[in-house]
Amino acid sequence: MWVPMKDPSIKIFNTAKRSDIREDSVSSYQAGKVAAPYKVFMPETLLDPHHLFGGSYEFCSYRLYSFQATKIFMIDVLVHTVGLYFFAKGFLLSRRVLEKSSTCTRPLLPGFPRYESPHLQSTQSGCWMPRSFDKAVILVIDALRYDFAVPPAPHPSGKDSYQPFHNALTILHEKAAQEPQNAVLFPFIADPPTTTLQRLKGLTTGTLPTFIEAGANFAGSALSEDNFVTQLQKAGKRLVHLGDDTWTKLFPNHFLPSLSRAYDSFLVADLHTVDQGVEEHLIPLINHHQNEWDVIFGHFLGVDHVGHRFGPAHPEMSKKLKDMDRVITEVVNSIDENTLLVVLGDHGMDKHGNYGGETENEVQATLWMYTQRRHFGHLLVHPQELASYLNKSAVYQIDIVPTLSLLLGIPIPFNSLGSPIKEAFLGAAGDNWGQLVRAYMLSFAQIERFHQEYSIAEENARHALEHNHTNFPRNIPGQELDFQDQEILKTLYHELCDYQGKILQHYKSIWVQFNMAHIIEGLVILLSGAVALLLRVCAWDQCHLIPSAPFKTIKMGTAAFIAIYLIHTAIVEPEKSRMSDGVILGATMSSIMLFTCQFHLFGMIRGSTKSQMPTFWDIMAIALTILLSIGFASNSYTVWENQTVLTFLATFGICTILMSNRTLDRRKNMLGALLSISFMVLVRIVSLSRYCREEQLPFCVTTYHRLGNTMGWRLLIPYLIAILIPMATRIAFGSDLISQDLGVWTWCHIGMPMALFFNAVYWTLDSANRIGWLERKHSNMLSKGLHIFFSQSTLVIAIAGSGMALTSKWTTIMTPVRYNMIITTFVLVISILVSGPMGGGSLSILYFQILSLRKLLNHSRNYTIGPTIAALLGTLHFFGTGHNATLSSIQWEAAYILSQDLSYPWSPLLVTLNTFAGPIVAAFSIPLIITRDGHSRGMHPVAKSYAIHVLVYSVWALSTAVWASVLRRHLMLYAIFCPRFLMAGALLLIIDVIAIIISLITSVNTK
Repeated sequence: MWVPMKDPSIKIFNTAKRSDIREDSVSSYQAGKVAAPYKVFMPETLLDPHHLFGGSYEFCSYRLYSFQATKIFMIDVLVHTVGLYFFAKGFLLSRRVLEKSSTCTRPLLPGFPRYESPHLQSTQSGCWMPRSFDKAVILVIDALRYDFAVPPAPHPSGKDSYQPFHNALTILHEKAAQEPQNAVLFPFIADPPTTTLQRLKGLTTGTLPTFIEAGANFAGSALSEDNFVTQLQKAGKRLVHLGDDTWTKLFPNHFLPSLSRAYDSFLVADLHTVDQGVEEHLIPLINHHQNEWDVIFGHFLGVDHVGHRFGPAHPEMSKKLKDMDRVITEVVNSIDENTLLVVLGDHGMDKHGNYGGETENEVQATLWMYTQRRHFGHLLVHPQELASYLNKSAVYQIDIVPTLSLLLGIPIPFNSLGSPIKEAFLGAAGDNWGQLVRAYMLSFAQIERFHQEYSIAEENARHALEHNHTNFPRNIPGQELDFQDQEILKTLYHELCDYQGKILQHYKSIWVQFNMAHIIEGLVILLSGAVALLLRVCAWDQCHLIPSAPFKTIKMGTAAFIAIYLIHTAIVEPEKSRMSDGVILGATMSSIMLFTCQFHLFGMIRGSTKSQMPTFWDIMAIALTILLSIGFASNSYTVWENQTVLTFLATFGICTILMSNRTLDRRKNMLGALLSISFMVLVRIVSLSRYCREEQLPFCVTTYHRLGNTMGWRLLIPYLIAILIPMATRIAFGSDLISQDLGVWTWCHIGMPMALFFNAVYWTLDSANRIGWLERKHSNMLSKGLHIFFSQSTLVIAIAGSGMALTSKWTTIMTPVRYNMIITTFVLVISILVSGPMGGGSLSILYFQILSLRKLLNHSRNYTIGPTIAALLGTLHFFGTGHNATLSSIQWEAAYILSQDLSYPWSPLLVTLNTFAGPIVAAFSIPLIITRDGHSRGMHPVAKSYAIHVLVYSVWALSTAVWASVLRRHLMLYAIFCPRFLMAGALLLIIDVIAIIISLITSVNTK
């Protein structure tokens, strides 16, 4: 540390007599006295630093700025992480998992009348109920939407509503309509989130997912709670699995290794390998090895992958559904009368082939059950009503668990909240009310037992239901129930249906209970961090280091830590409190307080506000940030955020036009006006690239083509980018600047153009490969590997070329400009690679806007408006690259740009970069925006600008958290407000990391 000195010749002058010296509220220093061991350094006003330190002054100043900036940003990322952790812990829903298991021998409830035969105490003939089938073939067709399996409904306006997927998978509806006692077909309603992993958990446990589980779709782990597959294994059933390897992760050591075949589930580009593998082994198992298995689980992935690549309205979907129709037909013709065939979808998809749970098509899958003998019954009077009946009698996915359990003679899993599907127990004649009531009584008893156990574990579960809890089955003695009286049975059936529906709704409400203590703690941390950063930004030009006495610092920190820890334990119930949470909370809040006190921020601000009044650009930056934050309180403004940001940027462009006439130089005025107009035109152009969310319809038309779906003229965009970006770089920075160093010249004239050209070739080959151009030309080897070579080459060239330029020795005063240009263009090239042709076009427009903004602010010393506009530009191009604040807009295809297989951690990093490419490029360009031509200002303006940039994102994250918590009972919480908070939280942490990276890089490379 260079500041401490004991030179008696250095004095602090009397500020009352020197108007050019800033006022500082430092009471320990009095005018005219000898400076204390820790000096107050006030640059440009107090002393001549070159006189004091000679040539080492700039080095010391930059190093000090770098140390402080890096320290500030590291504190910020820790504070934001902790704040988001506490808020998410209270806001994102979770549930307690009971690891108890159902058994055949254990009574369901003490004193509960058992309506099954006394000898049913094992799985030989059935457990709880006599089993109806000895074997089962359960086929999961991933993303099998319900309208894929039924004929198209006539359009109300009489227009032709035919889609390529219509009438491709016909056997399900034909069998259900022609043989209603042998087959049943239902809309199969999934509880969101509709990711495959969560749906498989629901399909096997019978319980409800929670929102927080959606993020675990990439990381399946063994399922610990009681489930259908484990119950089958305990019953001695021989299980075989074919297809999606998620099953083997959820249920390790459950399947026969000699007969099972698992395939990678995330290779979206492969439409056929998994399905062909399942088909190859499925039919021989049924025909030739029927004595070696009891239950087969087959999971087809082709329909899901076609949806991701092409969407449902594509001829490839018709081909895939016809393949599924053929396979199901073969299975129908192969099974015997004692085998139950179940075909189901785990979720649906929207019109773009995505799913997250936001729309009806995403949650409405298909369920079809078939047997060679007459088994299923229907509550129908007229057979001609069957078609409308099938379309209306939807069942929930959790209902499949008790249904299959009782049909196969095993206990219902302990955590199941589903009800038996009535058609499976009514009998072929539709009048076996005794069997139906037995099934519902068993299901009721299991739910009641689960409720008792869960009420012990969670107090709120018991208290919330006590006021309307009914125990009517216990009030009906077993001998009083006449199973021959159908009217009594019908009445009891309806009562049981009503009760089970109520308790299901009860637990849905229990599992949307928010922990307000954690929510408030998270909001307080985020607010405190934002206020501390705001104070530091306001006092940025004041004293850089005024250390407090160590002992006083320790006392203050310890007192704050203890007080906050005690408050936390008092707010959160002691039995639920975790010591680690209290420690984290206390350490974070005490760090914020010490950070504020160490730099005497309040005192500095008082001195700063007396000498500095906010400028027009300061006011505009504050207004734009706050207005967007307020808009997050409205679901309409949140849905149409892209239009709001567009309006803000257009307003800024108009203001720059008006400000361009303030100089006497007409040429500069004209240039400023042209740049402003070009900035607004580019803003408008990028707004034309949009990927509409469900809530925007029908007032929005999707124009963005997702990765791999780009054809025609859009494939020319990457080639135009390869020409225009290097050209714009050379024009904006001048040939003199670029040609002064071989590394910079090589990057701008060879490395960057070559990387962008290879990117264009990659997307051309990738699109040709996806639609089969290369395969039709007998170039399968070319199609499988060459496009990956070009993507990897793009990355290598970008790293090597920019690396060579960055490691060159700088000798001119333009060093910061060139250095920042290289960093920005490197990040830009990599982002263009992972964003596809249209996304790359949006990012190239972002780069042109950054160059325009740099020129517009070239003569301004204001460091507030630039970082704010950069944040708005990043948000605009988040939407321009085909994204929304929804789970379904995530472009998972980006995970396979550098490899045909899923690889960690690169695949998640590619998806992250693809999703947030706009904000990331805008954040990395801030040094380029604020570094002026002909000046080398070192770390100071860069650090301050990044602090403002982080502050803008922290305000947005705080506002989304506040509004999400205030509107936590809003109907659109999980469709609009919660995804926007997740987006804001992720972006805040990403911007924090970028600020740390830039502060470290700048400190190493600044002289």
